Amino acid sequence: MILVWAADADSAREVTVAEGHRLVASGAAQVWFDCEGDDEAAVLAVVAPLGVHPLVVDDLVTQVNRPKLDDYGDYLYLVVHSARWDDLADRPSLREVDMVLGMNWLVTYHEGTTRSVEAARAVLPKRPAILARGPAHLTHFLLDVLVDHWVPLADLLADAVDRLEDEVFTDHTPDMHARILRIKRGVSGLRRILGPQRDTVLALTRDELRVLPAELRPWLRDVYDRLARVADQLDSFRDETASVLELHLSTVSNRMNEVIKRLTVIATIGLPLTVVTSYYGMNFELPEYRWPHSEWYALGLMVAVGLATWWFLRSRRWD
Repeated sequence: MILVWAADADSAREVTVAEGHRLVASGAAQVWFDCEGDDEAAVLAVVAPLGVHPLVVDDLVTQVNRPKLDDYGDYLYLVVHSARWDDLADRPSLREVDMVLGMNWLVTYHEGTTRSVEAARAVLPKRPAILARGPAHLTHFLLDVLVDHWVPLADLLADAVDRLEDEVFTDHTPDMHARILRIKRGVSGLRRILGPQRDTVLALTRDELRVLPAELRPWLRDVYDRLARVADQLDSFRDETASVLELHLSTVSNRMNEVIKRLTVIATIGLPLTVVTSYYGMNFELPEYRWPHSEWYALGLMVAVGLATWWFLRSRRWD
């Protein structure tokens, strides 16, 4: 699906792709081409009249790019990622958003629905100035909304890590180990994207980028600051989850040691009893057999030996 928006000082309206190209060529309006999940041929039909390099077209339709910024002089190619992790039982969902920003036009490409693009579509009829002031301002709006959705994700992870730290001493089930690993791997996956994305947004604040007006750079630095805070939080979450995992393994190991120690005490107490029963179980008559109530003597001896062994272990604090 390809949606094309054109905006001037008074309003923003949807137009056709051909009309959008005409407005770009005449400079009569600021134009936004939004491509959602289209194939390479459809994307090429949109960007070819804009003079975009073929390598940019290849990258647009390839959803394996890391966050990056390429400066082609008259336009920029920007790759960023949105993130969603509503259910911590699953992996985080990352969605690539590609942007090609020119002097009076913007092309966005994404697979499926993206919240930042949906927000821009919803607000544009009410606030046409977002696009009418230039596509660079719309690019800032998209980045701003995208980063806004990273912040609650970091808060969700903070709560999850706090719960893990509280439950690590009480929950010894195998599910606890799986939960820690799932969050640890999810945080690592987010960090692999957010680190380059932070550097990419920082690169947008450079003075030599011609398509970005100077008055927009302070706003982009604000976006960078918020993204850097989230990146710092993810770094701390990585360290905390690693510590929680080590603590969980330590508690499991200590519990296993306690179990083994108790079993060893039981086996140690039973060892001398085995000696006694082996002695009186030999296949020839012993003098004790002629004693009155000899069976009670053997039983009492076993109890005495067991209690003496237990007392010895107890005195050495081995139990």
